[in-house]
Amino acid sequence: MTALFVGGSEELSETISLILKVRWRELNLFHVTEATEATELIHRGEPDIVMLHFDSESPNCFALISQIRSFSNVPIIVLSETNDVMNKVRALQVGADDWISLSSIHMEFLAKVNAILRRCSPDSNRRISSFLNGKLSINYATREVCILGKQVKLTPIEYKILSYIAENQGRVVSSAELLRCVWGPNYQGDTEILKISIYRLRSKIEQNPSNREIILTERGVGYAITPFDSTHQPPAL
Repeated sequence: MTALFVGGSEELSETISLILKVRWRELNLFHVTEATEATELIHRGEPDIVMLHFDSESPNCFALISQIRSFSNVPIIVLSETNDVMNKVRALQVGADDWISLSSIHMEFLAKVNAILRRCSPDSNRRISSFLNGKLSINYATREVCILGKQVKLTPIEYKILSYIAENQGRVVSSAELLRCVWGPNYQGDTEILKISIYRLRSKIEQNPSNREIILTERGVGYAITPFDSTHQPPAL
């Protein structure tokens, strides 16, 4: 596995490397302190995961997350000594996949990194090759999502949410089920991370996010995808 750690001290980088090598013996961890170095490395050869150190005295990681998201879907984790809710929400809003407190025990840290890599990796064993529903189409083989024939760029988490709801068309997928299947059992009850991700997803696939036509909310239950109506298919060419 190749990982990129941005910011933080050399000592912290070495500690993270030691922890990750318990699970990934062939780990290559690159440590940089400048945003320009980070983006250059990601451009040259996308790592499997990017970890950003959040420092409250220099909270420029939000801008870096946005910058990375402008050209890459690489999984991004923010590492912080604090677990401030507002900073966590902001990081998720601009494109981070998770926020992990450095106070986590080593095994929990490993489990969360492994879960992120697993849920953000391409699904190679899908039995469904594509999904078409009016405006939305998903090609599971290439992970390409299109709205009215125009490709939209989703983060791994956003793609995972959309494809899971699409695969369960015809029923409401509960918030608890989405959290369990997309983020894992450690996130049961963390509805804030789900709401933020759904909001970001809708901003990309809905023509008017305030008038939802693709992902519908069943208040107090969960989310469902709009059923396909064959009577509204576009006319044949």
